[in-house]
Amino acid sequence: MQAHQKLCAVVPTYNERENVERLVEEVRRAAVSGLTLLFVDDTSPDGTGDIIREISSRDPSVKLLVRGAKTGIGSAYQDGFREAILSIAPDIIIEMDADLQHPPSVIGELVRAVQAGADVAVGSRYVAGGGVSGWSLWRRTVSRGANAYARTMLRIKVRDATSGFRAYTRAKAEQIADAALPARGFEFQVASLHLLRERSRFTEVPYTFAARTAGRSKMGLVDMARFFFSVFRIALS
Repeated sequence: MQAHQKLCAVVPTYNERENVERLVEEVRRAAVSGLTLLFVDDTSPDGTGDIIREISSRDPSVKLLVRGAKTGIGSAYQDGFREAILSIAPDIIIEMDADLQHPPSVIGELVRAVQAGADVAVGSRYVAGGGVSGWSLWRRTVSRGANAYARTMLRIKVRDATSGFRAYTRAKAEQIADAALPARGFEFQVASLHLLRERSRFTEVPYTFAARTAGRSKMGLVDMARFFFSVFRIALS
């Protein structure tokens, strides 16, 4: 990796007390130089924020931004990007989940892809070498269908358009942070790609999306319906 670059991984959390300490440990084990972890917690009732504060008190590379209410993963990323840009000023911003389904061991590959010239490096389940673990046939079908739908409707070339495991140059992260995106939930991922699609260099880095071992998935039927409606609305805008 290039020397002296600042990196920040923005990690939204809501009721992830079972995962955050292990995530920090795995990120440390990945030994990505210059990386700060910025957790964006929506005042989790299970005390996730308290655990992050305790970790932060002994590890200055762990930061916490607390929001007053649960207003969606899209707005959490936008708030986290703004906070990172103002308080950390990183060269590269990574987005990832707290549930250990995005392997910290791949962060370095995403960063290197940006350092090699990509504006956005997408952790991809749907290119050679990528995949998923522990999913039912139904969930695999829904995920592939959602990706095909988003790529077709929004003319996005990224194979894994719904992936929430990415690295951005600061300039591209600033564009996302400042945009009035018409998406606040999981559809945020395709809305942000649609925003950047014209003048950005994309690359996809294969990884295996792991089965969740603790906590509960935040994706429900309402989220799926909203995703398909939001993509349709974005295509018409």
